[in-house]
Amino acid sequence: MAITRRKFMTYVGGSAAGAVVFQACGVPADELLVQAPVEMPEDLVTGLDNWYATLCRQCSTSEGIVVRVMEGRAKKVEGNVDYPINQGSHSVRCEAGLQALYHPDRIRGPLVRVGERGSGQFREISWEDAIGRLAEQLQNLKDSGRESSVVMATDPVGGHLGGVVETFVSKYGGRHMGYEPMERTSLRRAIKHVFGQDTMPDFDIENTNVVLSFGADFLNTWGSPVRHARGYGQFRQGDRDRGDFIHVEPRFSMTAANADQWVYVTPGTEGMLALSIAQVIIAEGLGDATAAHALTDNAGFDLNGFTPANVAGAVGVTAEKIHDIAVRFAGNGPAIAIGGGSAGAYTNGFANLVAIYSLNRLVGNVNEPGGVILNPASPFNDVPVNAGVASYAEWHRLTEEMNGGGVQALMVRDADLWHGLPNATGFKRASFNVPLIVSFSGLMDDTTAMSDLVLPQHNYLED
Repeated sequence: MAITRRKFMTYVGGSAAGAVVFQACGVPADELLVQAPVEMPEDLVTGLDNWYATLCRQCSTSEGIVVRVMEGRAKKVEGNVDYPINQGSHSVRCEAGLQALYHPDRIRGPLVRVGERGSGQFREISWEDAIGRLAEQLQNLKDSGRESSVVMATDPVGGHLGGVVETFVSKYGGRHMGYEPMERTSLRRAIKHVFGQDTMPDFDIENTNVVLSFGADFLNTWGSPVRHARGYGQFRQGDRDRGDFIHVEPRFSMTAANADQWVYVTPGTEGMLALSIAQVIIAEGLGDATAAHALTDNAGFDLNGFTPANVAGAVGVTAEKIHDIAVRFAGNGPAIAIGGGSAGAYTNGFANLVAIYSLNRLVGNVNEPGGVILNPASPFNDVPVNAGVASYAEWHRLTEEMNGGGVQALMVRDADLWHGLPNATGFKRASFNVPLIVSFSGLMDDTTAMSDLVLPQHNYLED
């Protein structure tokens, strides 16, 4: 249909008139204004976003992350490509950090107990009141000469935060105890016994030729899964050979499923198998002669009783297979031995892990490419690399002090002692003998429910 100029002007005029008529049916102008962050709808997509780099504190790995913040609210978590541990990757635990930030049950302010201990009856108080109560009681203990009765338990903290904790506790003459799940304490002790340091070393998986792991489900949840998975990916690809991966564990775990060879071993005998492998390496001259001399002569270990034929029945692995593993491990270096998880979860877990990690000394791969890379010392005397972790025996001694009235104030940060310590320590019963228990938790966990004073700390995404 041909449109004349007259008809075109008529249509345009009608459209303009219709726009004016129906303007009243549109969205009011005041609703188009940007709302304050407090009233912002969850599905808002307009506005400017900023990305902030920080560390994830959902687990002890401390992966580097960047957080997308829009109009003052954290919206998304991604891995930091410039952080050396994860290099842009990140775990689902990091993603869950937003859930922790916006958790509806977060404690919004200081609380003081008003009912019986453990009743869960608290009332809100001001920050000034809470800090004043704590400072007054700590000062009273110091003035009365009972400053040694002050104990602060935290997760393993290092760096500047560790320095702050140590300074705070020492000001009142108290002591600091690091807490983590009991299954990790034997691993830390073994690392210190073999390598002489408290912190976990780095495993240069991407540059090694052979990985021999004992119970360490490092492709699932053990250690730093993102770091290990990235290294494992490079271990399996590229111009180099694919690598040889042997996993020793009674359970067919995710890591075992990815291994070239899964070796079932009788539970608790992982250390015996490691010593048998060491015996083959030393007997056939496959390892570092100096390390072998230090292990056998200087340390007094006699490995002649751990020949493959002697231990095959106990460990559930044939002598031929033990010999084959030893030759593959020591003859195709660089090679790396990793132990943890189930291997350290027995009553002889410490001995198992010492034997396993000593294999790295035997093949001379400590601080070498494709081996075990130790952490450097802190350049600052007052800034620790990592806080020491109390052993089971130390927690047991603490409960004895609590029963005897030797602990007058117990402060707890990021350590749910009531839930995590074994019942055999008697901590739950002993806690009723402590006059003052202070929690810095942002959520009402088991220990916080038993506390007298709660000063909730902020979430790590609020730093």
